Amino acid sequence: MDDANETEKRNRHTDDDDERIRHDTYHGTSAIYMLPNDKIEHARLEDQALGYKELMHGRSIHAPLQHQSLQHVIEVGCGTGFISRQLAVTYPAAQVYGIDLSPVPPFPNPSNLEFILGDVRTLLNTDPRLAAGSADFIFNRLLVLGITDWPGYVRDMATVLRPGGWLEIQDHALVWYRYGSHVVSENWAWMRALSLAAEKKGLDLQCGKNMRGYMEGAGFKDVQVWEYRVPVGDWMARMEGKEETLRLGEHTAREPRSVYWHAIARMLRGMEYTEADIEGFKKMCRQDLTEQEGLERRFYVTVGRKPFAE
Repeated sequence: MDDANETEKRNRHTDDDDERIRHDTYHGTSAIYMLPNDKIEHARLEDQALGYKELMHGRSIHAPLQHQSLQHVIEVGCGTGFISRQLAVTYPAAQVYGIDLSPVPPFPNPSNLEFILGDVRTLLNTDPRLAAGSADFIFNRLLVLGITDWPGYVRDMATVLRPGGWLEIQDHALVWYRYGSHVVSENWAWMRALSLAAEKKGLDLQCGKNMRGYMEGAGFKDVQVWEYRVPVGDWMARMEGKEETLRLGEHTAREPRSVYWHAIARMLRGMEYTEADIEGFKKMCRQDLTEQEGLERRFYVTVGRKPFAE
């Protein structure tokens, strides 16, 4: 299957769609995750997954997994199931479980893939498929807007892993740079407001950068980190010849009209801001993240191994 062609045929959407001139639907749970779960969001997630795959030269998984020993694999926050399907195809002898707050949209799935509906930290106490010491590999990507206690979450994943099992977490640090060195987002009023609101809710908008510390604090060994540059727009492909950044860069340039449209509104409501303030922050976000040469952020891949019993 050609992932890119299939995604584009299944879910075509436009910038007008990203303006959300429609009736949004969200996860019907008490979890904090604030992005929608409708068809347009599914299309965005599929395109985003393809962008990250290209950025990492097809290396979606970085943990040093062994085919012959892999039996039980979990993806937390699987979204459309893109990575879960990839894991199931790559490791056909393993049983793969994808977990998400909302039902996964219907795609053709391998027979060794099963989806679980719910909040993983609640399911840990009730679902035998997430039993302590059962998993060989746990993966999650882009839960920056969904986890309010990263140290506790990483400890919980350590409990589910068998000794010697691997945890891989891929996420952002929401700081924007000009040509990789000069931080520009510290002066953005909407980003200051978003960061303050996130802190009050327990979210860590720098979780990608901080993940090494979370894993080491939970006792993981052999922790490794890969850092990727993510441009806003196509400038890195044009100016530096990094063609692998093109799709994700173009995707990232649309985020003010999709991701942050929701995050700003849902994060700031209930605080001291009026609806006019919130609309103003959305406008500032679009202005600050307008495609422009040199604007970029960082994406981190962190892997760690649960130690063997001594």
